[in-house]
Amino acid sequence: MEKEWFIGVDISKLTLDFALCNVNNPNQFIHRQFANCTLGFKKMLIGLKKDHVTSSNSLFCMEHTGHYTLALCCFLQNGNFPFTKVSPLHLKKSLGLIRGKNDKIDAKRIAQFACLHHRMLKPMQLPSACLLKLKNLVAFRDRLVKTSVSLKMQLRIYKIL
Repeated sequence: MEKEWFIGVDISKLTLDFALCNVNNPNQFIHRQFANCTLGFKKMLIGLKKDHVTSSNSLFCMEHTGHYTLALCCFLQNGNFPFTKVSPLHLKKSLGLIRGKNDKIDAKRIAQFACLHHRMLKPMQLPSACLLKLKNLVAFRDRLVKTSVSLKMQLRIYKIL
């Protein structure tokens, strides 16, 4: 089935900004904001149902910004909603030079990008829970190693003084 709704999501630590774009009217957007938590996701689903957005007629698109996206992606996958993540650099280059930046505008631009390029975008599937946990542990270890190296370098500097 051809997608009818494209939902651009701008994700921050505390909030999610959604911009809904209908393929029949790509220059008009519906903006909504929800908390970046399970309760916010449930409220989002209630709002989407009012606009007749279903898992079969929609595609969620968001920037690949790290661990803030994980909870939403898990929620969407459990609800069988298709979603994709786009590189922030790819998104920025595809839209050209643009002025003004805030969460609402970013969500609108992501929705616009999804509407224009939906034939190229492939829905994603998260890896298994075990693999996700392993990836998170490896990323955490990398951060610890970098911090350790940084602290050792500072210690060397203070020993010289």
